[in-house]
Amino acid sequence: MPAARVVWIKNTDTTAMNPTEVLVPIAMFAMIFGCVYVGVMSKHRQRMAMIEKGMDLESLKEKEVPFRTLRNGLLMVGVGVGLFFGYLLDTRMPGYGVDGDMGDSPLPYFMMVLLCGGLALITHHLLVRRKQQG
Repeated sequence: MPAARVVWIKNTDTTAMNPTEVLVPIAMFAMIFGCVYVGVMSKHRQRMAMIEKGMDLESLKEKEVPFRTLRNGLLMVGVGVGLFFGYLLDTRMPGYGVDGDMGDSPLPYFMMVLLCGGLALITHHLLVRRKQQG
């Protein structure tokens, strides 16, 4: 009877995870959770301190931004329009990319999103000021 052969197979799997590939997402989610937690707890502590001193909680609502939903809506429309104009700028401007466009440059997108988002916030300010004046 032949003797059993033991064959050792070397593990050539090069897809082993690097510890930083795991720690970076965990750290990111921990930081986001920490920021949200600190924000919620500080707001809670402020309200509790106001209740202990006998202050009215309605005074907090006066500090809120007027027409907040209008501001957020205009900002989102501005970001969408900015992304569209950034795409047009990226594809229509001559550059050094394969197809003659600007390649992988994110610059047109950032420029147009910031420009159109800022214009949306300025529009919100002008609309609210006109509404408050009369």
